[in-house]
This record gives sequence, structure tokens and C-alpha cells, in this order.
Amino acid sequence: MSSRPAYHEALLHWIWEHRQFNPRSLHTTGGQAVEIHSPGRCNKSDGPDFKQANLTIGNLRWHGDVEIHWEISDWKQHGHQTDPNFNNVILHVVFAETNHQSRRQDGSDIPTLCLEPQLSQPLQTFLQHYRSQPELPCAGQLSFISEEAFQQQLKKAHKEYFEQKVDDLLEFYDPNLPPSGAWLKMFGIALSDGLGISHNRRPMRRLASKLIGQLPSISSREELQQKAHTFSGIRQQDDSPLSSQWKHKGCRPGNHPEARIRQAADILWHIHQLSFDQWLQEEPEMLWRNLVNAVTVTPSLGKERGPILFGTVFLPALYSLGNLFFSTKRKSQSWELWRDHQANIPSSLLKRFHNTDMPAKLYAQKLGAIYQLREYCQPRNCQDCKVFKNAISS
Repeated sequence: MSSRPAYHEALLHWIWEHRQFNPRSLHTTGGQAVEIHSPGRCNKSDGPDFKQANLTIGNLRWHGDVEIHWEISDWKQHGHQTDPNFNNVILHVVFAETNHQSRRQDGSDIPTLCLEPQLSQPLQTFLQHYRSQPELPCAGQLSFISEEAFQQQLKKAHKEYFEQKVDDLLEFYDPNLPPSGAWLKMFGIALSDGLGISHNRRPMRRLASKLIGQLPSISSREELQQKAHTFSGIRQQDDSPLSSQWKHKGCRPGNHPEARIRQAADILWHIHQLSFDQWLQEEPEMLWRNLVNAVTVTPSLGKERGPILFGTVFLPALYSLGNLFFSTKRKSQSWELWRDHQANIPSSLLKRFHNTDMPAKLYAQKLGAIYQLREYCQPRNCQDCKVFKNAISS
């Protein structure tokens, strides 16, 4: 089994593209001097990692492609030696040197450059720490020195999470409806989706969509509740498609699908009763408070789920409303509330942070912390993270 880090190669691409190494003493494994005039253009599709590189290797000026791997043996493991798309590779850049040789399809050898000896000491230290603690490579270096960088990165992730949530709502937007009706339907489905987290999101969306279509002909909250249970099939005792779509295993009592169905019916009825002008004009906090109070069934939304829905559904939906009806005020209100919003995030979702030196108060109630772990830490996108860049420059 290889001992190389389990990072994907995007980190190495970043190191090469931004020349995070000593460029003055580069040599191939065969002893030829290497001068980088241009590292090339990062290739986002199939083929070599960098196209149109401009290098001097030995006494010759080369124009062509650059392929990057963690180890030289990856060239053969990835099948490049039989792929004509790699015949124009002029340099094979690797992190760790081995005794293997990379060759093109025609059998000619490719010069190899090993980066590890040319990296700055902080970057080497970072990568060495990764080998001993791969779950969160920067954990041992997060201290008061980098606390500011951690806060800046979390602020960035918090903003990006909000933008993602605004974009996610478009999945529920029906362009065949008038804008007001399309927004109300989108909002109702999104709230129901949030109530279904994590086991019952799809059936909750389906149920909400069906109930919203019935709302004009429904005359009371009680009738909507009855329709919700009928359409859901939650009380059926057979194995019909309706009853089998709901997942009960692993659900806490407050998150049981039957409880969430009742809550969704109350919320959809409340949304249906409000005039559209109220969604555009009333203060967001008042709108949310009235929506929460509209859930008359037991259990209520809960102290954990309520604030999470406020941040991940309600505020992005209001921001989308501002976009849809050109209300700068609505957009700024939504963003400002999101920026300062705190929610009780389940500790299990943030356990990777608990092993760092960062005080929990910095991230424990910040929804952006979930995005940070999911979009940066878990997929190893360190090259885009301010914490990583601070660690290797300190």
C-alpha cells in the first residue's frame, strides 16, 4: 500500500501553478536544470493537467504539457503510458521521488521533476503532519497564531453557504407559475424538505408539492391536516409505495415523519393564509416568529431545527424574494440576519473541529462551519483555504 497522502491532486496543481517552491534550483531526476517560463494552463477536462507550458530543460526550450502526480508510479497506474493524449507531455512533476521511470506511448522517456525537496519548510511540515493525522491536516497548527485566519475562512465559508442555499432553492422554483405563486411554492417545498432532514426529505418534498396544489380548494387547517395524512400514506399498514417511502429507523421522537407531516401542514396553511404583500413588507423576524407560532401541533419545530430552518431556508428564500421583485431592502435584511445568525448545530457534525485548538465559540453555532467541513476539509480543498495558506506562510 502506498504511503503517499490521500489528498487529491488539486493541491499539487495549486503548488505547481502558483510556484510554491524554490524555482531557482530545479533539476530533473536525471540532473537536468529546469527553468519555468510558464507553468501552463490548468486543464479542467481529460488529458494532461497543464497545457501549453513553456519550460527550459537542460539546454532546450520546450512547449507542451505537464502531468502532475503524487508519485512517479502513478503515471503507469493511471494508464498514461498507453494513452496518446499524453504524448505531448514534456515534464512529469511528482511530489515524491521513486525509482520508476515514466514513458510516453512511443516508449520515449519523460523528464521528471520531484517537488518535495524544493518546498518551503512550512509546506513540508504541513504535509508531514498530514501523514500522521489525515482527518484534518491543519489541526495541530490551529492555535492563537492562526485564529484570525480561521475566523476569516469561516466568514468566507459562511457567505458561500448562504449563496449556495439561495441557489439550491431554484430546484423548487416552478417557472410555469406567476412569480408570486412560484415563490410561495418554492418556499413551502423548501421548508418541508428541511423538516424531512435527514431521512425523509424526498417524501416530504413530494407531499408538500401535492398539498400546495390542493390548497386553493381546502377551507381549513384541519382539512389540510387530514389531506396530509391521507396523501402521505403514513398510517397505512401495508407495503404500498406511499407507506414504504417513509423512513422511521434512527429518527428521534421529535423527528418522526408523522410529527413532521403535521408540522408541514400547519406551515403550508399559514403560508397560504398570508397576503403576498406581507412577505414583501413585514419585518423578517416577525414573519418567522408568526410562522413558528403557526405550528400548533405537538411536538413543535424544536429549539434545534427551528433556528437551522431560519438560516438555511427562510433567509435564503427571503433573499430570493428580493431578487425576484427587485427589493434591495429585502436582500440586505436577509443577508444581515444570516451574517449574525447562530444555531445549535449537532455536535456530531462538527466533531473534526473539536480536535483542534480553536475555541468552540468560534464555530459551534455558525452554520458556515458545516459548509467549511463539507466543501473544504472533507474533500481536501486546502489550496482554497485561508487557514492552509496561513499555515504554510507562517
